[in-house]
Amino acid sequence: MAFMPNQSVCLSRKTISAAMVATFAGLATVGASGSVRAEESRAFVVSWFAQATYTQENDCSGGVHPALEEVYFKYLPHLGVEPETIDEIKQSYAAGEEDDRLKDFMMVRGRIDGEPVNPWTYPAAVQDLELPGLDGEYAYGFDLDGQGANDPDGFVEPETFEKGVDHQLYRALGCARSFRGSLTDSPTYWAWAWGQLVSSQPAWVVTVTGADLSKDGPVTVKFERALEHLRVNGDSSPRANMAYRIDPDPRSRNEFPGQMKEGVVTVSGGGDMRVLQNPLVAPELMLRNFHMRMDVAADGSMRAIIGGYQPWEDVYWGFGNLSIGGEQQVIGDASQLYHLLKRYADADPNPETGQNMSISAAYYIEGVPAYVGLPSTSGLTTQAARN
Repeated sequence: MAFMPNQSVCLSRKTISAAMVATFAGLATVGASGSVRAEESRAFVVSWFAQATYTQENDCSGGVHPALEEVYFKYLPHLGVEPETIDEIKQSYAAGEEDDRLKDFMMVRGRIDGEPVNPWTYPAAVQDLELPGLDGEYAYGFDLDGQGANDPDGFVEPETFEKGVDHQLYRALGCARSFRGSLTDSPTYWAWAWGQLVSSQPAWVVTVTGADLSKDGPVTVKFERALEHLRVNGDSSPRANMAYRIDPDPRSRNEFPGQMKEGVVTVSGGGDMRVLQNPLVAPELMLRNFHMRMDVAADGSMRAIIGGYQPWEDVYWGFGNLSIGGEQQVIGDASQLYHLLKRYADADPNPETGQNMSISAAYYIEGVPAYVGLPSTSGLTTQAARN
């Protein structure tokens, strides 16, 4: 479906159907003579990014994590606080009285050689309370290790019904209150994170190129960063058909071989994907053994699941940076999230310790049509791909 230059899309994520129609039909670029060009490109600017979550009832048999205040109280016995003092603090909280003792204990709840240390800088020095991970049946993602139905830790994909899906990041975080949600009802953390990222980092762009994007066949997929930020309408919705210049920095230039089949673009085992992000969440998004599944709606907007193995310490970076204010307002206990990430990591073992340093992950992105091209000395875009 062709997009005219004066069209715009006001895309509401809550109205997107999980069964969104996927088609590139009618997108062929036709020259003045009426003949189809030998190569055709379609580009999208990413207008949403979050972990691909699929919260269901009873998917945490060990229970959803307690409220943050309850978690904090669980530390006190491990810190050597006397039972009488713990009771006093609990009574103060129950009565609504000001009592900074709990906060003071939490600010230094790590221990190294018996000495108090900052828990966000030294999360491994904090007591592991063994909070549960998610053990539901379904999760978005991909079969990254090729074990399929034989994978004891594998999920079932809720849209494709593929078995053996590897998404241990979801298992690690899925029972934490701030990380529970769906593609359309975003978890608290990811809604907050995108709200910070969208206005503080250059946009990401995805370009699909092939001989004829209305037909099945091989395609090339590029995932890159722009020089410009995401352009938005007056109501903050993503604005379609705007021009973006590709950042020439090689740290954010990715190209993968893919396939178009029945309107769905897939990348399977396409190598490593790296794109600069924002230190507020992570310095960069890095996914080894990159996979992608993308489809396009009738209005020209796209939705995609991307996945691979991600260094889990990069994920913790964003949690630890938020300190106690972020714990109380956004994420919950960062130290326990650290232990959960470490527990469920499933790839790239450290040769000395055997600890896996990467965790399988899947993310959900949305995008609207865009013009993209390389920057030129005149400041105009060249080699533009349009929708």
